[in-house]
Amino acid sequence: MRIGILGSGPVGLTLGKGLIQTGHHITIGTRNPAREGLQQWVRQQGQQAAAGTFRQAAEFGELIIICTSWPGTKKAIEAAGIWNFKGKTVVDVTNPVDGKGPDEHGRLNLLVGHTNSAGEQIQAWLPPDARVVKALSCIGYQHMLSPDFTEGSPTMFIAGNNPEAKQTVVDLLNEFGWKDVADMGHIEMSRSIEPLAVLWTAYGYLHNSSGHAFKLLKK
Repeated sequence: MRIGILGSGPVGLTLGKGLIQTGHHITIGTRNPAREGLQQWVRQQGQQAAAGTFRQAAEFGELIIICTSWPGTKKAIEAAGIWNFKGKTVVDVTNPVDGKGPDEHGRLNLLVGHTNSAGEQIQAWLPPDARVVKALSCIGYQHMLSPDFTEGSPTMFIAGNNPEAKQTVVDLLNEFGWKDVADMGHIEMSRSIEPLAVLWTAYGYLHNSSGHAFKLLKK
């Protein structure tokens, strides 16, 4: 599959590497695709990788992954061209935090919540036939690929309105090594998934850890 990734930070590069390893072709979209560090990363990944503008990545992708910082997400979508999202599955990996990092208690500050979410907002910004799926927002980038924990397989929580789009995302997650994916329902459930990032970060801050994840236990 051809996949466009909006965002060239650690999350975007981690997912790009994983997608290449599982046989996909990717284009990383960013404000400065000529940046030497990014170009070096592309060369290391081989012919399945490219870097371009936000618009080039969105045009390229049959599926688009959004992993920009929240304050820059709307501008990145606009730069990508709204029309380039029509009819496509869009994976929303964002968390609507202010970008200032954790406070003295380890808490991140959510800019959107309770009555809205990043997932819902992105769905509203895009054409009606774009199929947004919230995923990969409740885990650090270090464990997005082949998640392996001593106490068992973690759970990835997803939400979205389109069953086919969610199945596509589940298939990608399975390729990444996620054995347990919990469908939480419509995109509005992003309001409950996104605060897990606050909880994840707070635990990491207090215990100096990135090696933790959430698990949904069932009987």
